Amino acid sequence: MDERDQKMSGSGMAGYAACAGKFQLEKTCPPSQSSAASEMGDRIHAYLEGQEIDLTDEELVIAQRCQQEYAEILEAINLGEPDHTTIEKRLWYGDTWSGRIDRIEHWGDATALVVDWKTGRVGTGNSAADNLQLRAYAVLVKKNLPKLKRIFVAVVQPMATRFTIAEYDEQALAIADQEIADIVEIALMPEAPRTPSPDACKYCRAKAICPEAGGTAKELAAVKQEIIPQLTNDQIADFMEKADIVESFIEALRAEAKQRLKDGQEIAGRKLQAGRTSRSIENLSAAHQTLAGIIGEDAFLSACKVSVPTLEKAFAEANGLKGKAGKEAFEQAVADILVNKTSEPIMVRAK
Repeated sequence: MDERDQKMSGSGMAGYAACAGKFQLEKTCPPSQSSAASEMGDRIHAYLEGQEIDLTDEELVIAQRCQQEYAEILEAINLGEPDHTTIEKRLWYGDTWSGRIDRIEHWGDATALVVDWKTGRVGTGNSAADNLQLRAYAVLVKKNLPKLKRIFVAVVQPMATRFTIAEYDEQALAIADQEIADIVEIALMPEAPRTPSPDACKYCRAKAICPEAGGTAKELAAVKQEIIPQLTNDQIADFMEKADIVESFIEALRAEAKQRLKDGQEIAGRKLQAGRTSRSIENLSAAHQTLAGIIGEDAFLSACKVSVPTLEKAFAEANGLKGKAGKEAFEQAVADILVNKTSEPIMVRAK
């Protein structure tokens, strides 16, 4: 059930700003299929809500880091203990758009803090002050609680980068309200223009059917490989932008084709075949008991891979430590055997 009723969402505000026509085209698409990453995020969010839920070791580490950074945010804004908390509540701006906000802390009627959890390894790419989703959330909270005079917003993304905080006073909230209203007004136009870009297409559900994104793919395909070394740096930069759009388009296209094949539809030249089978042993103690006496202790140990996060968690619990203190103590204890490796440089989008 879509609790947004196909209305615009605060979480998509950056996408609407980058491509005004995105919203109208997405309305023609079915809901996104759940992924392993989104399901993991849902479990971590449920845990942070206070639900009793079993997390994997990796998920628990992420959740604990979120909690640690949340505590540091409260310390940074220095307002004392909140009067009350609102968790996972959807707020509406009239009947036009809404946002489901992870956490809102309240200090009386005048001050609030909006917290957004990001549990993936890819960050938002901008600070809380520049984050349009958080700006939209600040506008939503002000709309629903008009007595507020100051709203802090914070994005917590421990697997990507350090948390950031921004503050909106009444003047900044008024400016933000007008900015969001302008974005929404254009996006609701029946003929809102579509302008594909890496930022606009990244999370767009309609990129597989977007004529403009498809046109970019055709344009890029027309480039002859042999001329690439002769391109100027500016031309390279332009084609890299187009390549990012096309990669996103192809990914969505393949996902859509695969889902249709799973649903029993036919697509010329494509079929599903059985996936690869992988083998694993989950019970290390049982494996040791069964095999160490046959292949030898050294051979058994050489076949095992040590999970540093799991060891770090166990070490911290054994010593009654949490968060940064546990990490630092663990790294000091294993300093002589801990190996840090740096991979080849990764090309990323410049801010």
